[in-house]
Amino acid sequence: MMLPQIRCYHANTNEQPLMFFILSKGENAGKPGLQPWPNSFSVLCNNQESFDFYFWLMHGLYKADKFKPRLRGSVIPFVNLNDIKDVLKETVPVIHPNWLEFQKIMKALDLLEKSKTTLGQQLLTTENLQRFLIRKVFNQ
Repeated sequence: MMLPQIRCYHANTNEQPLMFFILSKGENAGKPGLQPWPNSFSVLCNNQESFDFYFWLMHGLYKADKFKPRLRGSVIPFVNLNDIKDVLKETVPVIHPNWLEFQKIMKALDLLEKSKTTLGQQLLTTENLQRFLIRKVFNQ
């Protein structure tokens, strides 16, 4: 499978339907997203299958901290374009033949992320309810 076009993102670049973005600076460097960041790379794919593959591959690589060893910079860490391409060149031949298995793992991770979000919301609601009850007692 050929690598998609990966370029530095510029604010005046026209966004296209099969484009996603990869954060290039900070502790979250390598994180993919559907909305551009000021310090990011744009990835343009040829078709929906390629878009899905590369977006979820980048998501998996980010979650596996594959970009952490490549961070450089003493104040604001960053990865460069060649780092992204090198990681993809190393990973695509391994993952692409097992794409269906990888998709199952990513779906499971997505469900876990949704559960984590739900639990976080429940914790926040519980804390707010506790504060409300305590304030009610002390305001009487």
